[in-house]
Amino acid sequence: MSGNTNSPPDEFFADAACKGADTSVFFPVSESNTFEAKAICATCPVAEQCLEYAIQTHQPDGVWGGLTAVERHRLVRRRQKSAREQRDRSTAA
Repeated sequence: MSGNTNSPPDEFFADAACKGADTSVFFPVSESNTFEAKAICATCPVAEQCLEYAIQTHQPDGVWGGLTAVERHRLVRRRQKSAREQRDRSTAA
């Protein structure tokens, strides 16, 4: 993504490996059918930006940045737990 702070948050889409791919691949009917989407994401130069976009915009479905909705939820929970622990350590010091 560009360093320009005035850039739209979804500007990275232009560089995405999935550009032009069938979107149904990224919205499989079950979690067990995510292999193809995750394989595309694994080669993507902007997967991290895509993942952060999905988290920030609370995307409820699909594979974004290589993670499913369930995996994104778990990641957010781990981040929240880590931030709480770090806050607790800094206030205890």
